[in-house]
Amino acid sequence: MDTKKNIENISLLKEKISDWHKLSDEELFLAVKEFEKTPRLEVSIYYQDLFNDPKFSKTLLDIYKKHKDNTKLVVLLVSAIGNMIQRYDLPETKEIYEFMLENSDKSNIGPYVAIFLPKLRNFENYDKKWNYFMNIKKMSPKKVAESSFETIMDLYLEKIPEQYKNEAVEYFNKKVEESKNEYGKQYYQDIINKIRFSECSKNR
Repeated sequence: MDTKKNIENISLLKEKISDWHKLSDEELFLAVKEFEKTPRLEVSIYYQDLFNDPKFSKTLLDIYKKHKDNTKLVVLLVSAIGNMIQRYDLPETKEIYEFMLENSDKSNIGPYVAIFLPKLRNFENYDKKWNYFMNIKKMSPKKVAESSFETIMDLYLEKIPEQYKNEAVEYFNKKVEESKNEYGKQYYQDIINKIRFSECSKNR
């Protein structure tokens, strides 16, 4: 599908979702599901104005307030808003940050939040971040949770506090044992070595 057609389709979807009060719950879910895919398309400057849209992100948050108990819909909203921020520089607001934080430990939502929350500007001052990081790997769905945890560990590898290093090493040791190929084993072993190296460096 060409870019012009994509822009038209995304614009129509945004219009439809902006009138969400007129939609049934099923229609709203399907419209948001369709929209959520669009910020994940190949990044293009042609989509910048469509996704860097604070008014529309506010609409998505209004939908959330009315449908907090619909886990599948909330996951789509997390992904849509997260990708709009991460890939199209949608301005991060206090309301967006609080929305992500509110869902950070919810079952079947938390691991998706973890893809975006640690990169938000407001998260830098979050005082329970390491407790939060270490809990991510225990969330469900397990596959997404572990992937999010591993990405975060990679991001913060040099900053793991001493009290969490053993737990991190144990996790990655288990991954080495479970890996079915040499590349996987080596990848996880390298992370373990980096954690241990940072520990040795501090002790010198």
